[in-house]
Amino acid sequence: MSVCVTIRTEKKLRPNVYLKHLAENGEHIVVTSDEYPSVKFGTHQKAIRGIEVNKEDYGLEVRVCSFSSTADYQLFAKTVDALMILTGDKAYLEDDDETEITEPLAKFNDEWIEKQHESSFRVTCALINRSGQYIVMYGLFCHFCLGPNLYSDFDISLTGDYERDNANRLLENLCEMQWLCANLEDTHTRMVIPSPTGGVEEGLSVSMICVKDGEVGKFDYISEANLLGIMDMDDEEVAPVFIPFREVWKILPKDVFTPLDELQYLRKGEVTLDMVHEMMERARHLQPNDLHYKPTYPGAGFDEAQHTFILMWNPNISSLSLGDHIWNIANMYAEYFNWSVWEHEKAKCGDRFFLVCVGKGDTGIVMSGVFDSHPYEVKDWSGKGFYMDMLPNVILEPGFAPMVTTEELQKAIPSFDWTGGYSGRLLSQEDA
Repeated sequence: MSVCVTIRTEKKLRPNVYLKHLAENGEHIVVTSDEYPSVKFGTHQKAIRGIEVNKEDYGLEVRVCSFSSTADYQLFAKTVDALMILTGDKAYLEDDDETEITEPLAKFNDEWIEKQHESSFRVTCALINRSGQYIVMYGLFCHFCLGPNLYSDFDISLTGDYERDNANRLLENLCEMQWLCANLEDTHTRMVIPSPTGGVEEGLSVSMICVKDGEVGKFDYISEANLLGIMDMDDEEVAPVFIPFREVWKILPKDVFTPLDELQYLRKGEVTLDMVHEMMERARHLQPNDLHYKPTYPGAGFDEAQHTFILMWNPNISSLSLGDHIWNIANMYAEYFNWSVWEHEKAKCGDRFFLVCVGKGDTGIVMSGVFDSHPYEVKDWSGKGFYMDMLPNVILEPGFAPMVTTEELQKAIPSFDWTGGYSGRLLSQEDA
């Protein structure tokens, strides 16, 4: 999502010409790329994404992207105005010869800027609410990641209602983050794990924490990539570990790292060798067998590489009450889920699960999704049990939403006991 204006000119305008013009007219700008084909700059201490001036065959293109700051949008209008003055040529909205821009400062005014903010939030809320996934955007100095946890922190509803004050607080936070990270060192590397098919776009980028020569590599914050890798280069017997970035929060020492946004974390204390090794051990059960594998969620088809497990929940005796379950419906994208799995030795990260409500009252399937960890041992009410982390794609309220009942399940698949028993039993592939 972006807004673009093209100045149709044959003049080979060097970047320093319009950057100097803006500075002489009171703009305090910081430039992060001063060469074509893309010049990038933003207002000092006020930019989130900044703006771009791109060199095209038909002239110069000025672009501002969604989730920019008010200062970014204002700089966009002033840059269009400056290029029109310096070239003496006409400007058009997007690539449309019919829509000429004659007064950019009037057209891209405060009212227009507010509409851009509202549109950006409505669209991102809809995307996150539909998928439960985060959205990564380029900033002037670093990526920023929008998602359900971040929106929840700023009391922003994913229903799409525009809450201006909360939205402005989030934008201010993203601006502070850009300028905080401007001079900090991150964990991003040039390392990419290539796709088995050879597809360049399917390669997985890596942010890496390394131990070398007895020291933890220097970094100020953990930056977003497809995977977080942790490696001890001093010990060949210790295998490196790679986990999806959405799992990073599960392994970080809380007193050493603080969130920057949905996925990235600022280091606020010393990271010792022992800490790194502890993080590696905590991460082992979060590493998928195949880093490139994308599990199929229930309802989206059937993948024979996945096993299917039936989890049981009796709200009358469980530590998870019906009230807790109903609360989880509204918070499913921001909440952490795990469950005990009886036949854990047959289970793996990426397998499917269905949670069946049993006992008294309305019973049947109330949750589905995939596991996003391998089994791990936990002390629980029974002494010790094996649990797995869950990523739900559906949660239903018993007695309120239509659901597949235990009676229907028992009739369709009589070989399985749907009324109770151990939680986390494997369903045959034929029945699955």
